[in-house]
Amino acid sequence: MEFRRATLQDLPALIELESKVFSSDTIAPRQMKRFILSQHSMVFIAQQQQQLAGYALLLFHQGTQLSRLYSIAVNPAFRGQQIAQQLVEICEQSALEQGSTTLRLEVRNDNIAAKNLYQKLGYKPLKVLIHYYDDLADGIRMQKRLTASQPKTLLPMPLYIQTTPFTCGAACLLMAFATLDKQFELGRKEELQLWREATTIFMAGGHGGCSGHGLALAAKKRGFDVELWTQSQSTPFIDSVRDPNKKEVIEIVHQDFCQQADELGITTISAPPSTEQLEQWIEQGKCVLLLISTYRFNGYKEPHWIILSGMNEQFFFIHDPHSDRENDVASSASIPVSKASLGQIIGFGKQKHTACVVVST
Repeated sequence: MEFRRATLQDLPALIELESKVFSSDTIAPRQMKRFILSQHSMVFIAQQQQQLAGYALLLFHQGTQLSRLYSIAVNPAFRGQQIAQQLVEICEQSALEQGSTTLRLEVRNDNIAAKNLYQKLGYKPLKVLIHYYDDLADGIRMQKRLTASQPKTLLPMPLYIQTTPFTCGAACLLMAFATLDKQFELGRKEELQLWREATTIFMAGGHGGCSGHGLALAAKKRGFDVELWTQSQSTPFIDSVRDPNKKEVIEIVHQDFCQQADELGITTISAPPSTEQLEQWIEQGKCVLLLISTYRFNGYKEPHWIILSGMNEQFFFIHDPHSDRENDVASSASIPVSKASLGQIIGFGKQKHTACVVVST
């Protein structure tokens, strides 16, 4: 069985297979042609002796770390040969190579065989889609955090999941402390204490988030060496609120953080770190906290702190303190992010605010 990218010469066979496998929700010839030619999609085929055995269509969500397995079909004459599984695995590897960390798909709720295959491959239900298909059948949206080969350099970092929606920065600091000090005990009391010290007071909705200055101060006060790399067109997070009084509070807190940082001698660099600098820190065993926008991960524009846990030739690996499900916490550890795309996720908001806190002993 040969697996390869589809070309326009495969178009007639693809359309014939599409009509043979699906009675509705079919891809039109013009659409399939566009998918074959587009830079934002890949069509993979399985072929045996010039006969099309199956195909899979992978789409890339521009500007995010999300990819979508849009369609997959196997010729009935070739079923039972694990072709679908091999096509899915090819899509996963291709998504990783394009910088995606998550692969999503939709499957009919009544397609038991397909659902069982996806669950076997590690996909988790995300959402029920009522009357999703042309015949009004329900669908299930599923997703999988993609994993790459083992890191070349892997920090001995435990995973700590934030216990509130607003303590991602504090949770990352806890992971850094536990990596650098083997006697340090992770716990919710310290998580909340760190957040209280580092919060900027207000955010767009709900409780305030931690700023780079606040996290750097919290680490410095506990005896760690700290570097702060930060750049912003104005006061961090101030554009997240409209109320003038809230803006004033954020400004006061930020200026106080800046004064304390100067008094404690925290090195502050007004620039985002380069890929080479990040690699050097990991090689030296330092812990690197990065502020990102979650838009490229899940489509929502929210500030979020993550921590680098390792790297290899192609990827950085991150520990994400957020987990959607208690029974799937492991998927938040060592998430691969291609080195080429990491620079795209660093930063938040209209200010293009970047913040990087480097903690060491």
